[in-house]
Amino acid sequence: MFSGDAIYDGPLLDEIGGADIPTFVRTMKRLRELPVKIVHAGHDASFGRDRLVALTDAYLAKRE
Repeated sequence: MFSGDAIYDGPLLDEIGGADIPTFVRTMKRLRELPVKIVHAGHDASFGRDRLVALTDAYLAKRE
């Protein structure tokens, strides 16, 4: 999957002007359910499904 800025292996900048945290939360929930094998993000190195789940879970734990 090519995720662009939706998710990458680094801190998400969701508290900047114009950011919509409820949309980020919905996006993380959707990304977590996708049966992807590898994520090519807009920033940082590519990663696999286990890391995708870890990143989404960490984000959701922080925001829900």
